Amino acid sequence: MTGHRVVITGAGVVDGHATGVVSRLLDESEARRLSRVCRMTVAAGRLALTEAGLDTDRGLALLVGTEFGDMVSTIAFVDGFLQRGTPGLSALLFPHTVMNTMAATTAIAVSARDLSLTLNAPTVAGELAIARAAAAVRAGRVGACLAGGADEPPPLVVATLREAGAGAEVRGEGAGFVVLESLDAARARGARILGEIVGVAWRALAARPHGIGRSPRSRAIAAALDEAGASSAEIGCVYTSASGDDRREVWEGALIDSALAPHRPARRSLSLPAGRHSGVAARAVATAASEAGERLALVHAVARGGSQVAIVVAGPSRVAGSRTRKGLASAEALRA
Repeated sequence: MTGHRVVITGAGVVDGHATGVVSRLLDESEARRLSRVCRMTVAAGRLALTEAGLDTDRGLALLVGTEFGDMVSTIAFVDGFLQRGTPGLSALLFPHTVMNTMAATTAIAVSARDLSLTLNAPTVAGELAIARAAAAVRAGRVGACLAGGADEPPPLVVATLREAGAGAEVRGEGAGFVVLESLDAARARGARILGEIVGVAWRALAARPHGIGRSPRSRAIAAALDEAGASSAEIGCVYTSASGDDRREVWEGALIDSALAPHRPARRSLSLPAGRHSGVAARAVATAASEAGERLALVHAVARGGSQVAIVVAGPSRVAGSRTRKGLASAEALRA
């Protein structure tokens, strides 16, 4: 592993049912003009930054992964025109018809003035955003990054995808982010460290669109372990992307088995029963860090069509000299 060590200093997740918590994290103007998915994205970002105690005036990048963007607003905008013509076009909805609207509104809300990037991908979008953010921090391209994802799946689009053969994945709504920064920077400002991302990789596996691949060989897991300088024997738990799509989950299991053989660490999915959204990736990374102990954890996701992401996470006890803490700045924690 070369470059800067990448640590997690904050995490925040807001699921779709946490409307009361979201409203407490937005001012009146934001609550009025932002769409539902943008409100969740801003709220989750603020939770993560609050836990990190990061001063965004020093520079903050933002990477948002999403499968659907704000298609709920896009559909409503189009419906207004179809039903009423030009008078039915909404100036309030129009800014939300672009895929990067969550990144744009969140960057303004949290004063993220560095790189802003939206990644659109099925199933793996949140993991991909976190992996690419970790790579950017490691390479020194950004000093600190808010990375994760958000989704509000439109029923019409979900039904259409299933008709096209995309699988019976259970989809939820919500947003989640982690704050990533270099170990040196985190120590310099006295930040509490939740864990460390020690290896990341993303690859494309051979598979037809919306299809399942035949090969169980995982290039991404092998590459992430190599970057971490770790062996498969060091992985104590795997957090998978299982979400009710049986055929894809059998494939994911084969990829993990092949990459970690002969070891079979425990596996968990944080997507069910509420359903998977791109923000679940942040919950998986934060949970992996808090529960890894002296071993490593693997956060893994694979999509129909072959997109694959692997993230190797170490707990705070493996970061020598760090101030540690447990927990995740979640909606549930705020309720308490």
